[in-house]
Amino acid sequence: MIKFFRKIRYNLMEKNKTGKYFKYAIGEIVLVVIGILIALSINNWNQKRIEKKQIRNIYIRIVQDLNNTASEIESDIKNMDIIYPLMQNILNGDIERDSLLSSNDYFRKYHFTLGSPDIQINETGMRLLESKIELDYELNTELTEALSKLYSEKLFELEVDAKFVGDNLERLTNHIVEEGVLVDYLVKNDRTKYVNMIFEDVTYKNYFHIFSVSYDIYKNSLIEFKADGEVLIDRIKAEYNLE
Repeated sequence: MIKFFRKIRYNLMEKNKTGKYFKYAIGEIVLVVIGILIALSINNWNQKRIEKKQIRNIYIRIVQDLNNTASEIESDIKNMDIIYPLMQNILNGDIERDSLLSSNDYFRKYHFTLGSPDIQINETGMRLLESKIELDYELNTELTEALSKLYSEKLFELEVDAKFVGDNLERLTNHIVEEGVLVDYLVKNDRTKYVNMIFEDVTYKNYFHIFSVSYDIYKNSLIEFKADGEVLIDRIKAEYNLE
């Protein structure tokens, strides 16, 4: 093609048709410019198509993260719903001293109230989306704002509540250790001191009460986080036509 245009130019110059040559030269420049513009348009279209696919894949990852988190929370909530009433039994004195002393299963059921779920919130998809928004702020939408709120404000509140319950559990278990009841229970297989502490130790009761309150607060925060995440899953699926 280049040789073809070059031959036309040479013919025009040889025949001394300068006017036609310049018109032809201008036309050739226009064609080159148009070709460049078309190439740039195609390149931009390809870039936008690639970007759109990347964003879609990121939202797919966010949905996966939220679904995994929801499943983990749901599993832990089921356990918490079993444990919390047992906590209330301890606080209200609705437990049998003789059964705690004589039945291993009965004692372990209440001993295992000393714990809290350790839930890991996967933020990989959201962090990928944030890195994209930093490069192109036009990607910031109402949906990304809602996701950002979930992974910043809501997650921060959840982490605060998790720390609150963890700190109270640590204080309670430290008191149990300091009273020496675990040595008798674990080493000597004698839980008499442990049972007496449950019924008679005022400090234990106060610490256990605060722990149970923080435990319930954390459970409600988990439920709220899961519900907010599920709403966003539905929004993402609707907007990006995901199954």
